[in-house]
Amino acid sequence: MSRRESLKPVYWIHGEDRAKVDTAIQRLVARVATEGGMPPDRFDATEVPATDVRAACEVLAFGGTRLVLVRRADRWKAADVEPLLAYLADPVPTTCLALVGEGGPTPRMLKAVESAGQVLAYGPPPDTRGNEKARAKWFREFVQGEVRKSGTTISAGLAEEVVRRAGRAGGDAGHLANEAAKLASAAGDQPVSKEDIEALVVVDPEAKAYLLGDLIAAGDSRGAQDLLADLAGGSDTTEPIVIQRMLARHFRGIAAAQTPGATQDDVERITGLRGYPARKAVEHAHTLPPGAGEWCVARLSDLELDLRVSSLTDLGISRGDGERMVLELGVRDLISACRAR
Repeated sequence: MSRRESLKPVYWIHGEDRAKVDTAIQRLVARVATEGGMPPDRFDATEVPATDVRAACEVLAFGGTRLVLVRRADRWKAADVEPLLAYLADPVPTTCLALVGEGGPTPRMLKAVESAGQVLAYGPPPDTRGNEKARAKWFREFVQGEVRKSGTTISAGLAEEVVRRAGRAGGDAGHLANEAAKLASAAGDQPVSKEDIEALVVVDPEAKAYLLGDLIAAGDSRGAQDLLADLAGGSDTTEPIVIQRMLARHFRGIAAAQTPGATQDDVERITGLRGYPARKAVEHAHTLPPGAGEWCVARLSDLELDLRVSSLTDLGISRGDGERMVLELGVRDLISACRAR
């Protein structure tokens, strides 16, 4: 949206990088205001039909541009947007329609927006959802690109390390952009080094624990046990109770998502999960047996009690040995439940 160009009749603004999405919206609102427009007419696509939005777009502006801003536009189905498809064939010149969502438009809406206006996408492409390999590649290349913008370089392997250390925030492009800028500043005119990353990128204490959740949901017993061994030692040791709490939070999300008709919004509202963790819970809910999430939540409640008071925690040379054994037994049970497909 260059200031040297006229505002387009319609923008579709979407993506998982909510910081950049919000920035684009703020700039659009500010530009309309500087050009004499009124504050935007705001709508939520989950609360109003497209016919109401079209009616707002067709109201003539008596001064400046009328901005019609619609949040969650990606929640409309293909049939829902028919009124807007008709409107975009001949939009009102004094109206700017901004359609905002996490996902992209339907194919016909995409064609209409591209014909009349512009699509602004921030974050990994929607078609990478559910494809962890493609998503990991996008975030790795994103870190490399952000470092290049600051005048230096980072290898693919080190970029992957930045994403790994970021943990949950590794699925947040805004957070990774900040980490990339910090690393580039420290590196100066030299490539980013492993030492730079170890000194500046703080490891999310739950990063590996979230990976453990993926392995459990996939029924990968060997991978889960290897990761548990990794969590038990080294410089990134994570306490068993921290792992239990993270897993309980994740499986509460899965249980909520397995409720008939539940959406990601429902998961976020019920559990407090936001963005990437909520989306992962929904993805796992679709692959696990019905009721698996609720069963795992109950087992994790028992696991918390065992970690606090079970006599098994006294086994081994240290209390930590017993706690890790209790955790491993709990994880074994979770994997069994997830494999019952």
